[in-house]
Amino acid sequence: MPEIISPALGALLDIMVSPDIAEARCLEAAKAIIEYECPPDVFAIVQSYLMGVAQGEGQPVELRLRALELIRKVEARRVTPGTTKAVDTTAAMALGREVATAKRRVELVRAREWPPKEGWADDLGEVRGIVVEEEGMAERLEAARRQRALEELEE
Repeated sequence: MPEIISPALGALLDIMVSPDIAEARCLEAAKAIIEYECPPDVFAIVQSYLMGVAQGEGQPVELRLRALELIRKVEARRVTPGTTKAVDTTAAMALGREVATAKRRVELVRAREWPPKEGWADDLGEVRGIVVEEEGMAERLEAARRQRALEELEE
């Protein structure tokens, strides 16, 4: 189902494809379209238009270059680099140890060995390889609790 576009976006598209408007003005309309969020179908239309201008042998070099610059902007929107996030290794290791301790506690409860013996978590040592994303932790914990409650009902 095609997305509904705003009246302003529709007007810019009309200007961009109008044969009665100078090509330089049409390129300005194309620029105004790609500088803001719009549906992917509209980006495809603008890119097709710009390729037509860039490949038009009768077009002045200035217009062809401007069209190519705008095409690069459209392409750049589609290929966005990933973002990196700094990791606090001390906090990550502490959180990893907490997760490992919680897993051990769950194992002991399931084995009906709770309350545990003295030193039940001493042999965990340094915890490596546990990656815990703190973002969304509450939602994931709630989902795990619901899952555990369902498992207990089935038992």
